Amino acid sequence: MKRVFALASIVALVSVVGKPVSSQSAQSDPRIGTWKLNTAKSQGNTRKSETRTYTQSGDGVTGHIEIVNSDGSTQVYGMTNRPDGKDYPYTGQVPGGADTIAVKRVGNNTFTAENKKGGKVLSTTRITFSADGSVMTMTTKGVDADGKPIISVRVYDKQ
Repeated sequence: MKRVFALASIVALVSVVGKPVSSQSAQSDPRIGTWKLNTAKSQGNTRKSETRTYTQSGDGVTGHIEIVNSDGSTQVYGMTNRPDGKDYPYTGQVPGGADTIAVKRVGNNTFTAENKKGGKVLSTTRITFSADGSVMTMTTKGVDADGKPIISVRVYDKQ
């Protein structure tokens, strides 16, 4: 009887500890949380403030972004996506006029995102997270709604 109990305990322990990484990957997504733009550390920025909130949504992530531009106007938009490289629609007023986003995870703390309009890439953003998960840096290259080149490095602090 002791052997059966010991064997059952080992099997139970292995099944809990041996969970595949893919089922845990959503929990380890560094995007989850609320992020505020650090304007002092950002370059090429035309925003007074920005707050990004990312929440787990099934096997994807939902983002809600609120921007106050330098002229005082506001933009609010969102999206739900998976980091699988497929296009997912935006909702709201997206800077640059993009209508979809395609996100890929390229490392534990690194993602790339393509903002597209009508299937055409407008900009590419590299998103990196500090080792401690407290800083997110978004480096964007592409064109704006008028076709003018944009390059920006925006730094966010986790709240």
